Amino acid sequence: MKRFALTSNGDLARYDYLARLGADRWAWEYLRRNPAFRADAAGSAEPSVTTGPCGMRVLRPTAWPTLAERWGLVLMGHPSGDGVAADVVWNRRAFPDQIEVTCVPRADGERCEIAERLAASCAITAVTDLGGAEYLLLRRNGRVIQLACSGASLLGLYPVRFKLTVPRLKGYARRIRLQRSLVEIDRQPEGGEPPKWTKTTQVLRDGLVALDGLSAGMGRREIAQTLYGLRRVREEWNSGSMQHAVAYLVRKAEALRAGAYLSQLLGCEHDGPLPNSEFYQ
Repeated sequence: MKRFALTSNGDLARYDYLARLGADRWAWEYLRRNPAFRADAAGSAEPSVTTGPCGMRVLRPTAWPTLAERWGLVLMGHPSGDGVAADVVWNRRAFPDQIEVTCVPRADGERCEIAERLAASCAITAVTDLGGAEYLLLRRNGRVIQLACSGASLLGLYPVRFKLTVPRLKGYARRIRLQRSLVEIDRQPEGGEPPKWTKTTQVLRDGLVALDGLSAGMGRREIAQTLYGLRRVREEWNSGSMQHAVAYLVRKAEALRAGAYLSQLLGCEHDGPLPNSEFYQ
């Protein structure tokens, strides 16, 4: 997929971090701008934070996360946290194609290349739900990868080795791409390189710019000036095509924020959340 740099002077520069995010982190960026979600998050209990094996940070819910499940989350993330900083973990229903890892106890003297590389290169957070399901968040250089773990507990007394699995053929290509991003996370260059975008991520970024502009009371022409520059807007706004482009961005962004993040970014079968959705069941 072709990647390219974008001019991001002024207000757009604060969105540069988005270029390194995967689709599941983009989903969070849209969800955290949802007013109904923000209201739910404001009344939610904070998770407990402890230290696990090898100094790993461990998060556990302190109450049944009914509201979080409504939005597809294991824990209710705090809307102030961006796609890198927030401890956001999607459950398997919301994110069916996430990377699956089977954890197997290591024999004496046995090594696990994946575990060793990740421990050496990433900041690792473990998240467990009240049913005992375990997940990992791996952070490195502005990138975040989520793993869903099964088998032996990550938080037990004995070290484990990781086995990457593909539990179903549906979404196979997507799973393989995500697995590749895991294998290559410690090979990504350290910060300093200019952000690179695809056509898809550019549209997603511009949608967030539009939502933030509307929330700040900006009109669509002002949003266009932020995206395209004052000179270009003066020249092209009245032609109509730029107005249609901004209207499209707003429609798409509002739909993603309202719930289409589930199907369009996470691969879920639902366009929720809805009060009678299976997230309540």
